[in-house]
Amino acid sequence: MQKKSRVIVLGLMISMFFIVKDVMAGSIEKLKDSEDYDSMYNIESQIVQFVNNGPTTSSGGRQITVEDVDLNNAVKEYLDTPLIENKIINYAEVMDALSQSPYMWIVSIRADDVLYEACVTRERDENGQQTGSWEVEGVYGYEPGNLTLEEQLNASLEKNEIEMNDYQFFLVGGVSPIRQPLFIALDNEEILYVIPARTSAAAMITDSSKTRRNIYSDEELEPSDPDGFQAYDFKSVMQAAANVPDTFGQGGESAVIDIGKKSQPIGLYRITAAVVIIFIISVTVFLWRKKLKNKRLK
Repeated sequence: MQKKSRVIVLGLMISMFFIVKDVMAGSIEKLKDSEDYDSMYNIESQIVQFVNNGPTTSSGGRQITVEDVDLNNAVKEYLDTPLIENKIINYAEVMDALSQSPYMWIVSIRADDVLYEACVTRERDENGQQTGSWEVEGVYGYEPGNLTLEEQLNASLEKNEIEMNDYQFFLVGGVSPIRQPLFIALDNEEILYVIPARTSAAAMITDSSKTRRNIYSDEELEPSDPDGFQAYDFKSVMQAAANVPDTFGQGGESAVIDIGKKSQPIGLYRITAAVVIIFIISVTVFLWRKKLKNKRLK
């Protein structure tokens, strides 16, 4: 009997291991798994009101109902994270920065072929802490054929042959100097990839060392790309961000991060500047002496 009990306990432990593994691996932070779920149970009617009084009116699409709203699969987006701005690459520091960042929930609503995204958030106090009840901040309407954030991520992973089950994915927005939504992929030890979530973000990262140019830089920006976006090495993006002047990220502006542009050591800049100064002084002295010699000959 005791042996049988041990076998049952062992079986339960093994089952729990695989359940936890399945939850942790290859997941995006969704509302159904969050402690915010209960506090947002009554937000559906507000979303319906926003959509029907806004995007559907302008686009001519059909009116949506509560049944169209999928709160369970709402995706968490971190706001104003200092990852790129402060060149944070350490795993623990990245996780700490995310835990202290405000966030919102992106609720996707599919009405026939039209996609709507409702941004649900809370007000911040003077210390930047989110307080109060959840409210709809705004709703975006997209043309037919556009992908949800999760669908876009899946397309990008397939394009780059990245296994979703190998990583945890976080959606970050407002990342100075890009200020466009990005997915970051991490395992239990480090951050591996930066993946644009929308075309607007894809246009903000490029690699000039490649012969193929950034296909999004000269085209009208659409919210998504069914073929997927390029995945970039996280550390390479952080290092390339060092080449972007601080002024680019101010005033809500975005700047292109070029991971193909190698940063030059400060010592090299100083040596170059010294050589230029010495050259200018030498030429000046030479011309002055030549002019003085000509005067004596006269």
